[in-house]
Amino acid sequence: MYLFVIYGLFILLLLGIFFFFTYTHYRKNALDEARKDLENMCASVENSVETQLNNISTISMNIVYSNAVKSNFKEFSASYQRYGTDPRRLAASREKALAIHDIVTAIIGAYQSASDVRIYTMDGSVAGYWLLLSSVDLESLPWYEETMAQNGHMYISNPEVQKDLPARGGNKDSQKFISLVRLFLDTGGQPEGIVEVIQDCDTIFSLATQLENQNPDSRVYIYNSRKELVYPYNDTKAVPDYYGLIEHRGLPENTGRLLKTDAGENLLFTYRTTPDYNWTVILTKPKAAIYEPLNTFRVMFALIGIFSILLTLLICFYISERLTAPLRKLTAATGKITINRVLDENKVNLTSADSNITELSMLCESIRSMYEKLRSTSQEVLLSQSEETRAKLQATQSLINPHFLYNSLTNISVMAEEEMNEDIIQMCQALCDYFRYISSSSEMIVPLKEEIFYTKRYLEIMQMRYTEEFHYTFTIEEEAENICIPKLIIQPLVENAFKYAFDKQPPWELTISASIEHDRWLLRIQDNGGNLKDEKKQELLHLYRNLNLNEELKSMQIGGMGLKNVYLRLKLLYGEKAVFEIENTLPLKTIFILGGPVYH
Repeated sequence: MYLFVIYGLFILLLLGIFFFFTYTHYRKNALDEARKDLENMCASVENSVETQLNNISTISMNIVYSNAVKSNFKEFSASYQRYGTDPRRLAASREKALAIHDIVTAIIGAYQSASDVRIYTMDGSVAGYWLLLSSVDLESLPWYEETMAQNGHMYISNPEVQKDLPARGGNKDSQKFISLVRLFLDTGGQPEGIVEVIQDCDTIFSLATQLENQNPDSRVYIYNSRKELVYPYNDTKAVPDYYGLIEHRGLPENTGRLLKTDAGENLLFTYRTTPDYNWTVILTKPKAAIYEPLNTFRVMFALIGIFSILLTLLICFYISERLTAPLRKLTAATGKITINRVLDENKVNLTSADSNITELSMLCESIRSMYEKLRSTSQEVLLSQSEETRAKLQATQSLINPHFLYNSLTNISVMAEEEMNEDIIQMCQALCDYFRYISSSSEMIVPLKEEIFYTKRYLEIMQMRYTEEFHYTFTIEEEAENICIPKLIIQPLVENAFKYAFDKQPPWELTISASIEHDRWLLRIQDNGGNLKDEKKQELLHLYRNLNLNEELKSMQIGGMGLKNVYLRLKLLYGEKAVFEIENTLPLKTIFILGGPVYH
């Protein structure tokens, strides 16, 4: 293993250095190539969009400055206003509209470079490419106010649905069109009419759609001069404000940059602005997509690394097999030295390393001798510790306060004077049973039901003393009856209740419950004295939790050892797993909670 670790780390270091410099190089190249591709795509889309806008702008300019269109449109407007849609007089209007249609057709060409051209009079009469003679309310059109405000300059609308026009390509479902609108003015500079050139969104953004289809990871976003998103025009998903992002970050135009958006996306950004229309074309590509081709390189390097490590492992184990066979035998022999084997009473000898090397044979014999000494010494130490713990438990148990015996004898003498023979007999029997139990030192751990039984005998004595002034109840879960707990763990707390809690006016109540919770046995001794204040509670818990067990055991004395005695015995038996808590949050109630782990 030592050879393998040294050579393996060395090879990993070399491979790591090679991978770092190679991967860094390819990563930089991948980013540079992605940046160039994105910048070229952005330039192509910007040129394409500008060309399409130039086309419809040129159409509108040709119509605005065409005297033939103006003269025919004036006559059409006058005739339409005079006769409207009267079939008898419609021929004159239709003749002028047809002349306008022929001129518009000549302007937009045989291949129909615009989806529609409409010419509006200021009173709402309409003529155009599709020979639709109608009248509209100009003020209801979405572009009217902005067009009037431009005073002859063009206004380009947002994509709008036009159900009456044929759409193509990816726009067939959404049927969205963009309008370029201009006022044409008379010689006095007054509005004479409005020209609307309508173009299919699929035509304007054809290259953007094509590039997105060819590059699924790249996305195109186009904003008009009013910073409104016009592409994608048929996407219902919410699009982040990328225009605001590049404005806020102050990104230079036509330069790819990696940015992290407010939504946490890592994207490669680049953008260009059309000079004549102030439209902004933004292209993005996820950072993960840029470096995706490097996944193959990473996989290949990982396979080379794994193969190199395996080859190194085989070589190192071949060498170590030739050198360390005797050491493995010795390791196997010493590996049998476990705590269970050492403490096992049945003597188990270590096997020999069976080595031809003198030094290893001597080392093996030394280990065998050490093992035998360790076995005997460990068993002696464990026996001494067990006896020491038992002695400490007996010492603490022997200090349990027997003062209640004096009070009981006093009661018996009073009862004898009053010739209460039957009560005296019951009290004496209860005292005999209880003192036989507490004086027995054979067992330090007893079943809970036995502890409860003798606690009841003690409480029967107290019941005789206080009659109706004292009441007690037991709530013991059936599964908890046979668990083993420290002997005489309840009696000091019961005595403590009579000594300190029941100094108020009766009736006095004592409740003892037992349960098993989370592999722990828990005893709750509750009285209704309600005398334990928070300050006293915290003082007691702080005092007990900072006790030095060895010092306390040396200075033990009879009297004043009730709670401390219980705490010391719990700590001796269970250590940090012992439970000793005091609950005084209920009105006029004090609950002492004792517990420890349940050993199955």
